[in-house]
This record gives sequence, structure tokens and C-alpha cells, in this order.
Amino acid sequence: FVLLDRAIIYAFTIEVGLRLYAHRREYFNNGWNVFDFVIVLVSLIAASSGLAAIRAFRVLRVLRVVTVIPRMRVVVSGLLGAIPGIASVGVLVVIIIYVFAVIAANLYGAAHPDLFGDVFASMYTLFQVMTLEGWPDVADAVRETHPRSWVFFVSFLLVGTFTMLNLFIAIVVRAVEEEQDTQINLLLEQNRAMQGELAEIRAVLARLEGGPRR
Repeated sequence: FVLLDRAIIYAFTIEVGLRLYAHRREYFNNGWNVFDFVIVLVSLIAASSGLAAIRAFRVLRVLRVVTVIPRMRVVVSGLLGAIPGIASVGVLVVIIIYVFAVIAANLYGAAHPDLFGDVFASMYTLFQVMTLEGWPDVADAVRETHPRSWVFFVSFLLVGTFTMLNLFIAIVVRAVEEEQDTQINLLLEQNRAMQGELAEIRAVLARLEGGPRR
């Protein structure tokens, strides 16, 4: 395993070195090349270090699979493109949790201080409810002292879980689709450019073949 580990590092290093030699400065114009370079550099540092914590970073070499498989590139590019939309929805989710947390702290804080004792405890409890992890236990505990608390929890789940969290999925799916369309358009443009070059080559060859006959 040690020999295989070093062989993989050497293979990656040779590959990056050959690409640097072939493309020179243009190598770093591609974001995926920069990603490969950083992964290989971290792997070399981790392999030569004696610290166990740094050696653990050798596992980052698995991320090179992303650069090898084109479809994974599309997914990762789509995720990166969705970051602004995800950040906006994330801020909105925090605001919704905060509003419901203030309400819950005022309504149920006295009876359930461990769940809704203050705003921060309420936000943590509602975040757990939003993820649907054990939320019936929380709802049942509150319902013992407040029978109508189901209205609060149902409203929060409808707004926070079934609406806002689905927005994250919609944003990511849309970003991946846009990235796929971009890749398809790029391939079509490259295909049209190649067709134009082939047409020019055929025209030149036709002129060369027809010249001596005249």
C-alpha cells in the first residue's frame, strides 16, 4: 500500500509536470488545472510530512475524480454557480427560523426551557424540526402543555421545510441545467468552427487539385 501510494503521487506529479511543460502559463488559465495542481501539491506536502494530521490530507487525491469525469465537472460547476442563490435562500431561512424562534420562546419557553428557553435554544430546536429529525418528539412534548401547539409546528414545517428547503433543490437543479446548456452550446460552437475549418481545407485542396489540370 505504501508503494502504491507513492506510485500514485508520482504519476499525478508527472502528469501535472507534463501539462505545465506543454501549456506553460496557459495551464493556470483553466480552473480545473488549478484544482489539479493544488490537489497534487497538497498530496506531495502530506506525503513528505511526518505529522499525522497533515498526512491525512492525502485523501484529497480522491477529488481528482471530479476532474477526470466530465459529468462530475458539470455537477460541480453547477453547484458553484448556485452558491449566490443558495446564500440568498439561506439568509431567508435564517430569518424565518429567527421569527418562529422568538414566537416559540414567548409561547413555550416557560413550560419547556430546555427546548425554547431562549431565542438561541429555540432556533436550534426549530432547526432540528426543520430537518424532520425527531420533530414528532418535540411536538408531542410541547402538546402536553399546549394542546394547540400543532398549529405552530404545522405552519413552521409548511413554510420552513416543504417550501424553503425545496428552493435549495430547485436552485441547484436549475444551475446544473444551465451548466449543461452552456457545455452543449460550447460543443456546438466548437463543432461549427471545425466544420468551417474543414470546409476551408476542402476548398484549398480542390483548388490545388484543379490547378495542374488547367
